[in-house]
Amino acid sequence: LHTAYRRQRQMCIRDRTQGMLIYAIGSPLGLRDQLTKGTVTRVSRKGVFTDAQILPGNSGGPLVTELGDVVGVNTLKVSQKSALGEGFGIAIPVRKINENFGRYLK
Repeated sequence: LHTAYRRQRQMCIRDRTQGMLIYAIGSPLGLRDQLTKGTVTRVSRKGVFTDAQILPGNSGGPLVTELGDVVGVNTLKVSQKSALGEGFGIAIPVRKINENFGRYLK
């Protein structure tokens, strides 16, 4: 990869910040390969929070940047009414996955 592009990719992985454009990929409600777009609303050690729709069936799918870098794995949606209503999604940060499962992913 071109050096500037590589630096940009590394920056995106490290600097997940509020307002960053993000995409959730999954198979909600039995529909394959669906993509929803949103922004990162919060980043913490426990998760990457997003307003991208995380519907039933999206869990386990990747949360990616515009460049296609995986920043997390979609885990759940928090909503006051139902899983189909408004709310926010939470993804496990890819760093956390590498810490806990890295030896199995090689």
